[in-house]
Amino acid sequence: MEKEFSTREKVLNILKQNPNTFVSGQEIADTLFLTRAGIWKAIKSLRESGFTIESVTNKGYRLVLDYDGINMDFIKKSLPENLPLKYYSYEEVTSTNDIAREHANEKSDILIAADSQTNGRGRKGRIFFSPKNTGLYFSLLIHPEIPFSKATYITCIAAESLVLAIRDTLGIETSIKWVNDIFLKDRKIAGILTETFGSLEEEFPEYVVVGVGINIYPFGEELPSDIKKRAGFLIKKADNTDNLKNLLCINFIKHFYVFLSEIDRKTFLDGYRMHSNLIGRYVRIHNDKKPSKKEYALVTGIDDECRLLVTYDDKKTGALTGKEVSVVKY
Repeated sequence: MEKEFSTREKVLNILKQNPNTFVSGQEIADTLFLTRAGIWKAIKSLRESGFTIESVTNKGYRLVLDYDGINMDFIKKSLPENLPLKYYSYEEVTSTNDIAREHANEKSDILIAADSQTNGRGRKGRIFFSPKNTGLYFSLLIHPEIPFSKATYITCIAAESLVLAIRDTLGIETSIKWVNDIFLKDRKIAGILTETFGSLEEEFPEYVVVGVGINIYPFGEELPSDIKKRAGFLIKKADNTDNLKNLLCINFIKHFYVFLSEIDRKTFLDGYRMHSNLIGRYVRIHNDKKPSKKEYALVTGIDDECRLLVTYDDKKTGALTGKEVSVVKY
C-alpha cells in the first residue's frame, strides 16, 4: 500500500517545485483544496522541523535555497531520461527498504528517499540510527537479470558507487569495509543493506532492494552510546554544500546504473578492491552460531566472486562469503 502524503509534505513539495519564487498561500490552498488556515498550520510545522521558509505579505511563501532536503524533481531532471525509474520521497518512513517493497508490483525500478527513518536497519537485523536533519536514506528497487548466487555483486556495486559519489560530491576519500560498510578514517559513515526477493526455483530474483544510509552531519545527544563509539559523519553542518543530499543521491545512481549495466564485465571490482580497508590487515572472523569462537586471519585480497581472501594462523587459506569480520587492533 502506497503511503499517503500529509498536508505538510504536499505543501513542501509545492515549495520545492518553485525555487526562488514566492507562492501565495491562496494558490497553495486552491491547489490542495485546503483553507488558508490549514496552509499556515503546515508552514508552521515545517518551520518547527528545521525548514527555513520566508513569508512576505502579498507575495506568499518561499523555501530558501540552502534547504538541505530531498528534491525529487531536481534528482529526476539531473539523471538520464532512459533510466527505468519512478521517484518517491518522504520526510519520514519506517524504512526506505520497506516502502520500496510496497512498490514491488510496479514494472519499473523504484527510488525511495527519506529525511529520516523510524525503523532503519542493517545486516543481521541491526538498527541503523536514522534521525532527522543528519543523514540521507534511500533505497533502489531494481530488476537485475543475474543469478541469486551473484547477488553479492550488487552490494559491492553499491559500495563502490557510494565511495565514488562521496568523492564526486565532496572531494572526500572514503573506504569500504567488506562487504557493505563505508568508512571515513576509522569511523563508519554509511551502510548498505541488499535484500533479494523471489523463488529460488527461478533463475533470477524477482527483484532486489538496495538500501543506503549515509551519516552526513554529526548526531546530537540522542545517539545511543554503543553507536557513538563507532559512528562518524561526512561534514560539519557549517560546511554544508548546496543540494548536498540530492547530489549524493544523483551521483550514486549514475555510477550504480553504469556498473549494473556492465556487471558481466565486473567493471566495479578493481575500484572495490582499491578502496578496501581490509586488505593486508589482521581480522577476527565472527561465527554467528558460536559467538565465543575466536578465529583470526590475515586478509590477502578479494577474488572475482567478491569473496574475502584470507590466510589463517595455521597458514591455511580461505575465501569468505556471508561472514562478518572486525579488524584486530593491537
